[in-house]
Amino acid sequence: MHLPIKIGKAALVIALVLLVPILSLWAVSARAETNATATVDRNALGPDDTLTLTVSVSSDDDVAIAQPNLPPIQDFEILNEWQSQETRSTLVTTPSGPKFQTIRSTKHNFLLQPTREGTLGIPSVEVVVEGKTFLTKPITIRVGKNLAVPPSERANSRSAPGGNIQLPPGFLDDEDADDLFSQLLRQRGFGQRGQGGGGASRTLPINPNEAFFIQVEADKTEAYVGEQITVSWYLYTRGMIRDLDTLKYPSLRGFWKEDIEIATHLNFVDEVVNGLPYKKALLASFALFPIKEGSATIDPYTAKCTVIPATDAMGGLALGKPYAFTKSSQPIKVQVKPLPVEGRPADFSGAIGDFQVSARTEEANIVSNQPFNLKIRFEGRGNAKLIEMPPFQPPEGLELYDTQKDSKFFRTGTSYKDFSVLLIPRREGEFTIPPITVSMFDPAQRKYITKSTELLRVLVRQGSGPQAGGNSMAADGKKAAQAVDLAPKLLTEYTRPWTMTPAERSVGFTVIFLFMGASLFFRARTQLGWGQKKKDLVRKLRARLRRVEAKGSQGDWRGVGVEMTNTVYFVLGEISGEGGAHVELEKLLAKAPPSVRREIAMPLMKQMEIFNVLSFAPESVVGDLKNADNLQRAVNEMQKLMEKAVALGVSSGRGDESEEDPRAF
Repeated sequence: MHLPIKIGKAALVIALVLLVPILSLWAVSARAETNATATVDRNALGPDDTLTLTVSVSSDDDVAIAQPNLPPIQDFEILNEWQSQETRSTLVTTPSGPKFQTIRSTKHNFLLQPTREGTLGIPSVEVVVEGKTFLTKPITIRVGKNLAVPPSERANSRSAPGGNIQLPPGFLDDEDADDLFSQLLRQRGFGQRGQGGGGASRTLPINPNEAFFIQVEADKTEAYVGEQITVSWYLYTRGMIRDLDTLKYPSLRGFWKEDIEIATHLNFVDEVVNGLPYKKALLASFALFPIKEGSATIDPYTAKCTVIPATDAMGGLALGKPYAFTKSSQPIKVQVKPLPVEGRPADFSGAIGDFQVSARTEEANIVSNQPFNLKIRFEGRGNAKLIEMPPFQPPEGLELYDTQKDSKFFRTGTSYKDFSVLLIPRREGEFTIPPITVSMFDPAQRKYITKSTELLRVLVRQGSGPQAGGNSMAADGKKAAQAVDLAPKLLTEYTRPWTMTPAERSVGFTVIFLFMGASLFFRARTQLGWGQKKKDLVRKLRARLRRVEAKGSQGDWRGVGVEMTNTVYFVLGEISGEGGAHVELEKLLAKAPPSVRREIAMPLMKQMEIFNVLSFAPESVVGDLKNADNLQRAVNEMQKLMEKAVALGVSSGRGDESEEDPRAF
């Protein structure tokens, strides 16, 4: 009779134990007021601009907030994401009296870039707080070229940096600093973009929120033929550069180029551009000399950088996710003027610039019939390598034997050229070498000027007699010719006719058998179809390359990237025997013959980055890669690699020993 009562009491105790935490949790949830909203920093933007989607969750209590569940957004690409937290306390009035209310908020930020133009939508975002689900309101975004964000608005945005990406707070200066920097640029003769006063050119970023940009500086944009133009390319960034890959150095057609400095590593210095702090590093510096008159172009420098942006987290800067971007400098037009014809001296040596000319002898003791050097040197600013030997007539008694030349260009932008004139004195006594006069064109003065060396006096002592020189060598040759005995010899020995020895007969038969065996081998190879695999692969590769060419002729650069990527996987799949469509590139290379990995693995991976960008990256990231010349250059390079892969892979013992060379396309 008492058993049911005991069970009832036990059940009541268990129920109370289970209900107390639940009721406490319900009380906390009921007491906590939570809100979830989604906002964007702009509702209208250009196709190359970015926007920041911020999902904010605020509560007046310390609650557990799960990571927002961002739904698939087809019309936008997520470039970066970061999180920040904020706590704010305010004094509020309640029925029980005034008290402080603390609001805790967590912001999840997503940097988005549109993938097309038109009216796009960001759907509702799901946020879970303490097990309860909140949905934000959907957002409509308009994207169009006429809706591009002005630079002034971009500079005032605060988001995570990336390629064409906005930056976190703390990186932006006020408008006064921007105006002051613009005034300084005008005082230095630089415009906001492109050419400025004084003929100099310095390009500045179109979008100050780019992860990095490449600036080109030229000390002049108008020059005479042969006049020196110093051009330098710099990398500017507001993030951290993890690695740099130069995709294309400027070709600089129409210029004679001398290297001043090619950076082997990045040495960053701080610099302010338009009121914004940047880190600057030299990439390359050249001295250029126009070859012909007319209009010439300093073409872009293209580089791919992996940038680690700095993001705002917990009130301080932290490193974000790395992103790879490809950027190019702006081209610079140079107007090349011809050298004046009027007033050009007859002894003009081709020296264009500011040069000093000197002459000296290197030997302290000079004796007759022994050569000595007269060195004529041009040294200064300009391309001394283009200077020709000035007219020189040695005085009577000095024989001109030979002339040698040597030149060098220095990193300071100066150069020299030495002419070593080998002279042979044919008598003793004092010789006077008159001044050597030479004319050159000075671009600074815009006229021809004449300079000359100093008069030289050379004292020649008596030698020990004729020495080995040009005349003595000729005399020795004549004596040697006269010493040849042309008298017929008397035949005193009998020579037997040639017959084959047993060893020679053995070698002869061996050669015959080898020739017959080789003939049978090649006939069997033809009849049995040896080498057919290579022929088939060559034929299929040609067909695929024709499809790539067709895409390129239609201007479909995206199709070129996709078709060439498929071609690479097909060829490597055939060589490795793995098929290729479902296997990663690294695995295909790992199963390819060692000669393929050794010869083409590194350049292939580098070229594949270009075609991956063409295939999948947004158009703003593709940049100049889609230009016809750059596209053709990339296709040609990849075609060479594929032809080499076929030549190495199929003939490397993978079931086919054909010697046919598929590179003869």
